[in-house]
Amino acid sequence: MTNDHLKELTEFEAASIQVFEKPVPGSWTEAFGLDTGPMSFKDCHDPEFYELEKEAVFRRSWLSLGRVEQLPRPGSYFTRELEFLGVSVLVVRGMDDEIRAFHNVCSHRGNKLVWDEYPNKESKGNCRQFACKYHGWRYGLDGGIAYVHNAREFFDLEAEELALPKIYCEVLAGFVWINLEQTPRQALREYLGPEVCKLESYPFDKMTQTYVWESEIESNWKLYADAFQEIYHIPYLHGKMANPALAATGIDKVPMMCPQFSTFGKHRGMSTVGPYGNLAALGAHNPVDKLFGANMLGTFQVPDVGPLGDGVNPGQIEPWGGDSWQIYPNFAVVVWNRNAFTTYQYWPLSPTRHRFVCTMSYVKPTSVRERLAQEHAAMMFSNGVLQDAATLEATQAGVSSGARDRFYIGDQEPLVRHFHRVVQNDVEIYRRELEVAGNGTGNSGP
Repeated sequence: MTNDHLKELTEFEAASIQVFEKPVPGSWTEAFGLDTGPMSFKDCHDPEFYELEKEAVFRRSWLSLGRVEQLPRPGSYFTRELEFLGVSVLVVRGMDDEIRAFHNVCSHRGNKLVWDEYPNKESKGNCRQFACKYHGWRYGLDGGIAYVHNAREFFDLEAEELALPKIYCEVLAGFVWINLEQTPRQALREYLGPEVCKLESYPFDKMTQTYVWESEIESNWKLYADAFQEIYHIPYLHGKMANPALAATGIDKVPMMCPQFSTFGKHRGMSTVGPYGNLAALGAHNPVDKLFGANMLGTFQVPDVGPLGDGVNPGQIEPWGGDSWQIYPNFAVVVWNRNAFTTYQYWPLSPTRHRFVCTMSYVKPTSVRERLAQEHAAMMFSNGVLQDAATLEATQAGVSSGARDRFYIGDQEPLVRHFHRVVQNDVEIYRRELEVAGNGTGNSGP
């Protein structure tokens, strides 16, 4: 690839590293240097694009796999199955307290090393060594070979060659990240950039009570990510959850407007106002919310977690409701003014199917009442997320139908435009690299 090609495709990213207290007059979209015309969603159903996207986006990006709390002591481990890439990842905390990641495959005959009852299911646990179920080869927590059954029957064994293949792994803000490249193009901090790295100052470690649910959804992974990059849909889709007395179409005379959008290279963010008046007063609309002292926005009583750090509320919005950090490619962190946070992960399974994982995290409850309030808040929030998910199959059917390829995106949806633009840029860079490589060997690229 020529330097001109690379410059052409990345100057958009460089220009988009900016945070505005308010957009230039009339338009967030124009402030971010984005086209205002209709969008195509071919990247959400085209099989050829999907195959290129797997390599161009997911193998070249830093991916968040979990949190340090999932590895509480030396010997703790979990696996992640990235089926769409054909990769199984083993993440472990070593005896030296270092967190490492390896390809989950035995050096002997290629058996998957760590699994429980079903090889294709993710697992977790605690151990001092990993033993292959097939022939008993064992590996230390640092990935080194520890034992070869009947080693004298093998030829020229070298411990360094037998070690588990390493995957680049780093920890930032308590999140565990991996990069599948042989040598990452950027270190994690450089990849995230200084604005996203400010999340290190947020007290995630004080919110360790988690509620997790996941689902396989018949839609492209980007379509669900789009749902959490705007609040334009809230009055129509979620209106009755806030107030059951509202009409089915929600409070359509009071549109939800997001006062703060940001872009940070490939990443994006938005901030919302709130709570809308007194949260407990809002709960009066719903007797169950009032009973439990919580609703989908959180618990009515806000726990004290100390300073929230210098990463929250970049636009200095008053009153501030929360921030949504969309970290490229498939990870989102939402921090709430109720001192709780939520994460979303979108893992592709096919051009039109993905696995969605939602984790809601709260401060550890100190009483039964606090626990019930959290569980009610988590349940109500998951109901809201299910409402978002319920539209996805219909959206996928529409964009896949070919009935039209021009869709009209408003100025409250600039992050949707930005996201698809970045994905398409990465795929185009990769496509051109393949073409150059193909021409250099006498073969044509795809």
